[in-house]
Parts: sequence; structure tokens; C-alpha cells
Amino acid sequence: METAAELSKRVRMRLALQRQRIDRWPTQINTTDEMGRKLAAHFQISMKELPERLGNHLLRLDLSYPKRSSADGKLAYDWWGVGWHTETEGYWPGDSPLAENEDLDSYAWPDPEGASLLEAAEQALEQDGGTHFSAPNFGFCLYERAWSLRGFEKFNIDLALNQAYAAELLKRITQIQVRLAERFLALGIDGGYCGDDYGAQKGMLFSPRTWRALFKPLLARIFAVFREANLPVILHSDGDIAPILPDLVEIGLTTLNPVQPEVLDLAWLKSNFGDRLAFYGGVSTQTVLPFGTPDEVRRATWEAVKLLGSDGSGLLLAPSHRMTADIPIENVEAMLEVFRALGGES
Repeated sequence: METAAELSKRVRMRLALQRQRIDRWPTQINTTDEMGRKLAAHFQISMKELPERLGNHLLRLDLSYPKRSSADGKLAYDWWGVGWHTETEGYWPGDSPLAENEDLDSYAWPDPEGASLLEAAEQALEQDGGTHFSAPNFGFCLYERAWSLRGFEKFNIDLALNQAYAAELLKRITQIQVRLAERFLALGIDGGYCGDDYGAQKGMLFSPRTWRALFKPLLARIFAVFREANLPVILHSDGDIAPILPDLVEIGLTTLNPVQPEVLDLAWLKSNFGDRLAFYGGVSTQTVLPFGTPDEVRRATWEAVKLLGSDGSGLLLAPSHRMTADIPIENVEAMLEVFRALGGES
């Protein structure tokens, strides 16, 4: 059995998410491609070497599928058939296949039984050799997947005026996600990672009542694949989702991300949910990292540990979101300096 002095990244992260004793804080830094290239050039390493240089603990696994782009290269299509703009660091759909033809029966739904879907994930796990904590990447899990397919405005109108259609679309998405989760589980992963933004800077994007009626039972089905295997579930959900946090805990959530200080008070989160949730994030990519001084970044990083990790565990310390290229290198170095002071490997 591994002792506290010799925990692997995989075990350290697992224990932290279970709010158990750890030897030092696990850390994670995710970046956009543009920021990744900027950091790799700064450290004079390859993009492939960057996660290790940053001290990352989480290995996210993606699907394998033939990549295709629009003729002009301005859209890249995902597995679900949504075309995303390539000229931005964010996520902006330029082609939502259900926007004009809303017929769910005629749409060419992706096949979760595809033989090669998990090929890259299997290779990544084999190459990693159990070094990192692994989780499939179910970003754009449910609500975001629905609006990416239908169009943001149209799907939100559906939520208000055509809930039967919205419910059927969400049900079909869930059936696919559950099957994919089951297949990933068979690979021997360490937990689940879902992304679904329900909140704005102040308040939710739609009512908690609507969320409870349409999303809660379906999200519970996805979570259950991991929870029934006694694995943790990480949910990335932006914005002020305070009204539904008790519901998320009820359906099996174990780790909340991004814990963005401008939206959810970190001390309030720890006080009210620290006995039921671990936290992933804490250092703001909205304000302090892009616009603060290095000293302000150092203070914000220490503050995140003080507030979210006050009992010595239950925290994956990280920027709240993927770091974008507007973040100064000196601020990244300041954060990494704190990581090292906390006993990290960055």
C-alpha cells in the first residue's frame, strides 16, 4: 500500500476527490491550443510535454472519429455533427444541424457502438500506465449538447414553449451519453467528467424548476454509470448555479468545477458543501489571471487553498477555466510558484 509520502498523481487525486488525507495538493492547468503553444514556446518544450511540465494530475479522454472541416476551414465538425468556428479560442457553433430541420427521426445520430470510438482513449490509458487520474471528457454533456445541435436561441425557446420537443431531444442525447459512459467504464477509468453550463454571471440561464423537470433526472442517469461503480463524478458548470447545488449532490455529484470566485463565494461553498463536495478550480481566469499582477495571482492562489482546502483535502487546485492566450506568462509563472511552494511538481 502506498504511503502518504509516495502517492502517485492518480492516487493523490483520487484521495483528494474523496476528501481524504493527501501528501500535497493535486494541481491541473488546462489551456486553449493558442495558449498551449505560447506556454510550450516559453518553456522550450513540445505541446505533448506541456501537461507534465505544468504538473497536471487529470488525464481527460476523448472520442476518436474522422475529423472534417468546412471547405473554407472556418468550421470544424465534432462527433455529433456540430460545426464549430476555428477562428476563436472559445466555443462558438457555426452550424447547428437541427436549427432548420428539427425532425429528430431524420437526423443522422452518431453511433455510440462504433468500433473505433475509444481507440485513442485506450492508447492514452496504455501509454499513461496508471500515472494520472483518468476520466472521459463529456463536455457539452446535455443542455449544451442540445443547444449546440439546435442553436442556442432556438433551444431556449423550446424550453419555454415546446418542452415536449426539448424533452425528447434531451432523452436521445442521454441515451447516447449513457452508452458511451458504460463503454468508457469498461476501460478501467478513475471517474467521470461532465461539462454542462446552467448559469450566468448572476442567476441561472433558465429556472431551477425547468432544470429539475427536464435535466435533473437525465443527468442522474449519466452520473449513475460512474456512481454505481463507486467512482467520483466531476461536473464543470459555469455561472451562478447555487439554487441547484443541493440537487446535484442528491443525484451523485462529488466534485464541482470551476468554483469561480466572481460567481460563487468560495468560503460559502466550503461552509455549505465542503462535507459533501470536493472542489476543482478556484483561481479566476476571468479577472486575476488575465488582469492581475503576479503578486495578486499569488495571493489569489493561496486564498483558494485557504478557503477551499481548509480541512487539508477536497481540492484539485487549478485555474477556474482553460487558460487563454490573454493571460500573461508572468502570471502563469506566479501561480506555478505557489504550486511549487505547496509541494507540487510544476
